[in-house]
Amino acid sequence: MLETRWDDIRIAWQVAESGSLSRAGEQLGMNHSTVLRHVNRLEEQLGLKLFIRHQRGYRLTDAGQLLLEKMRPIVADMQRLQGSLSTLDATPSGTLRISTVSDFSGFFTPLLHEFREQYPQVRVQIVATDDVLSLASGEVHVAIRMGAEPHEPDLVARPLLQARMHYYASADYLARYGRPQSLADINRHWWVMPSGEKRRISGIRQLLERLDPSQIAFQSNSFTDIYSAVREGMGIGPVGGLQRVQWQDETLQRIDFGLNTEPAQMWFVYHKDMRRSARVQALQSFLQQRLPALQQRLL
Repeated sequence: MLETRWDDIRIAWQVAESGSLSRAGEQLGMNHSTVLRHVNRLEEQLGLKLFIRHQRGYRLTDAGQLLLEKMRPIVADMQRLQGSLSTLDATPSGTLRISTVSDFSGFFTPLLHEFREQYPQVRVQIVATDDVLSLASGEVHVAIRMGAEPHEPDLVARPLLQARMHYYASADYLARYGRPQSLADINRHWWVMPSGEKRRISGIRQLLERLDPSQIAFQSNSFTDIYSAVREGMGIGPVGGLQRVQWQDETLQRIDFGLNTEPAQMWFVYHKDMRRSARVQALQSFLQQRLPALQQRLL
């Protein structure tokens, strides 16, 4: 039997992971026919079928399912190895993938522009998502997280700054409905509130425990949407420090009705294997130097 090529296995795994030749080709930067040629060659060498072709894509055989399961940790190890090898550069260069909460990417874009002015050989990729991405797999190099300090054993977390959320309303809303003076008034007003996991944030959870759900006029899992709805006068809603710095809207008025909100800590997080990365360390130093000037505006 001919020697099985690593590329054939890797490409077949991507087809199994993606579910179709076209999506696998997009991930690999290959055309449809090239991907198919690698899959056919691997199946011929193994003497068995990994996939059953049908109109909706590629369905896995038992052998294909085994390939998918066994290759996942191998691919993760290879990505970590690639990331570790790339840390041996003497100066910051190459691609730096950063995950941030989707609502925060706009805040970081101007800062990352300044960062690239200092380090023009670094290419920045932002992954804006509310999901916690795996740093161990090499999917991203750095994560900017809010909340409790990460305690995963292989992660390094450095504090950046604190941001506090306050409630705001537009001048139009206040002209029509007035403003709540205390927590006893909250069910006399309309509210714009987050949905999903963001309902657990301190200051939001406490309000929702007291608020009649029928008084919620608008909900979204995006604080960008919340901010826009508050600006439009749909109700009173939470606006975080990062949004306030980003938009600097002077027409919104802060509403103090006796609800205490604790500041949330922002963390710079990376895998311990990246501690020697010139790119990661350069970004960490840059943010630690640049962000303190913004701290007072975020509280």
